[in-house]
Amino acid sequence: MTLACTGRNVSVTPSLRLLAEERVERLERHLGGPANVRVILSHEKHRFGAEIIATHGRRSWKAQEEKGDPRAALALAFEKIDAQAVRDTEKRRDRKHKDSSRRLSKGLRAAEAPAAPAAAPRRAGARVVRGRPAAVKPMGVDEAALVMESSGQEVLVFRDASNEKVSVLYRRRDGDLGLIVPEC
Repeated sequence: MTLACTGRNVSVTPSLRLLAEERVERLERHLGGPANVRVILSHEKHRFGAEIIATHGRRSWKAQEEKGDPRAALALAFEKIDAQAVRDTEKRRDRKHKDSSRRLSKGLRAAEAPAAPAAAPRRAGARVVRGRPAAVKPMGVDEAALVMESSGQEVLVFRDASNEKVSVLYRRRDGDLGLIVPEC
């Protein structure tokens, strides 16, 4: 942790420095490592300003706040820096794991996608996205249930071996499996 406090037209009191050190420790917990922080306190007329520049690795964040109380200005500026650092860390984490989520979503076909709740209102202009057709393989209901459990799918379309009709097996909200067999 490197903390540099500077005062412009105001003296940096030990209590302000202690507050800055506590907030820098909290920031370092969010970042997972040491950070270089520069705090600039200023006083103009009846306003106290706090400007904070924080760097960690190659990333840097800057926040500025003005209030009537120097402690409030410092605390609010550190809140902004914390929010920026958390947002940046989450972006980096999401970008790093985006490929694995794509691979999972490619495994689900449009016909295998979970069914929408019946009570959900349809929004105006809802799009229909077509996927690749699912292979309708002849199998029994028990075999279809096993295939569905092992693959983790929400919906499975198959041809029932006993009556040669296309059937749909789906996972219900209560965790059981539902079977739809056409009447015709």
